[in-house]
Amino acid sequence: MAPHLPMESSDSDISDEGKSRWKGKLQRFLVPIVFITYVITKALDRVFIYRVQKSMAHYSTILMSIYWPPGICLACFSFLFLLNGSKSLLGMRGKDEMKAFQPLGLGWFSPISEFASAQGRVPQAWFALIGFLDQINATFSAPPSVYIPVVLQTPLNNLVVFWVMLISLIYLKMSFRTVHYAGVLLILCSCIVGELVELQGPPDMVCNGLDTAQEIFQDDSLPISQTARWAVGNATEKCVRGLPPYKGSDGRIIYVPFGTIASMYLLFIGTVIPYAFVNVYKQKKLKQVNLDVAWAFFWQSAWQVLWGLVFIPACWIPWPTPSGANEASFSTFGQDLADSWTCFMGQNPNPKVTTCSAEPAWAWFSIYLLFNVFFNLCLMWLIKRMSSTWAAVGAILCGNLGGFFSQFELFGGKSAQPLSMEQWMALILSTIAMWVYNIEDEMDANGRSVYGEVARGDHRYDTKGDMGLDPDSDEFHSDNEPNAEDHTTL
Repeated sequence: MAPHLPMESSDSDISDEGKSRWKGKLQRFLVPIVFITYVITKALDRVFIYRVQKSMAHYSTILMSIYWPPGICLACFSFLFLLNGSKSLLGMRGKDEMKAFQPLGLGWFSPISEFASAQGRVPQAWFALIGFLDQINATFSAPPSVYIPVVLQTPLNNLVVFWVMLISLIYLKMSFRTVHYAGVLLILCSCIVGELVELQGPPDMVCNGLDTAQEIFQDDSLPISQTARWAVGNATEKCVRGLPPYKGSDGRIIYVPFGTIASMYLLFIGTVIPYAFVNVYKQKKLKQVNLDVAWAFFWQSAWQVLWGLVFIPACWIPWPTPSGANEASFSTFGQDLADSWTCFMGQNPNPKVTTCSAEPAWAWFSIYLLFNVFFNLCLMWLIKRMSSTWAAVGAILCGNLGGFFSQFELFGGKSAQPLSMEQWMALILSTIAMWVYNIEDEMDANGRSVYGEVARGDHRYDTKGDMGLDPDSDEFHSDNEPNAEDHTTL
């Protein structure tokens, strides 16, 4: 009998095996690659929008309600249209079971597209709610943002981790381990460290001495050099107790009452809560039906255009401004809109507004849009692959990098401020928190990891069976559901 010869592998088998091995390696490094992209793009996103808001300080609500939503939507559409077109030209097509990721033409953007998820169409009510909550955060965080330096916005934004964890516990029935609570506690400690240094300020003896010297130096008859006068004057301006003073887009310090600044800090903190809930809601919907990340972000941004128009009356709230209070009203809306456009183009619309001419807001806004689209797509992907809490913890590094970038005029403009030693320690603490948090996976109520995704959708997230239940414990099976509209909104 002839010896049994091993079956020879065809070129196609070898090719498929190589592709499979290459794909496996890519999948292993995909999370770190997307995460690094997310960290860098969000950090620069925060710095550039802060720069725009400083220039348009008198029109910040108009900026975030009227200019921002259509700008994001158009940038998202343009990028995804070019991306899908490139895929089509290269002949890149997804498999049948992953039809949501096949590149198409304009039909891909349809609100009733069958390519919205691995289970087909999805209710637009999901994205109406997501857009509404995101727009609340954008509109009502705009007025206080101009008062708070980027380096202090970082620890305040980090508070979102606490709210995301709490909402995940209640809404998704998730189960966290000790290391997760320890990581969040470290984050809260970093917030306290970063804020306390600003509240304490220099010792009274130092500030009192500088004030006395400043009064003496005002006597021009004294033989004091201009260099010395400038040094004392500059030191006196920076010798501030309590919250940091308001610094205009031209770098000048403008006196604003403490009560006004404090109220802006409280408002900014309040806008973190709807942002936290919407990220948890995104986790549920992205995983539930294996929702397409890019399609979901496009329709989220499209709904925000509508909600931005709904929130136009927020422009008429008498917000505090560097020069007093917002005097805009319904009767002046036409003129205010025209003035905001003049400011957006880099010119002061009237003598009372002096921040617009410092730099062209439209140029930095255009750059900002690019980074915003990339960071949001990465955020949606990370929420879907990992979780909303994991993404919130990871966002701490974005804030750290953003605080670092904000020190330099190249990124932060003339309002850039250096980090103090205590603020560096706050950033180090929050970075350690990221490491501690990732020691163990997040778990559902049955002790299974919530990381990863299911091809057809994760049934644990259905409202017909709260997260933590066995996916096959009821009459519905995710693999057999013909379309995603079977899932309820909440």
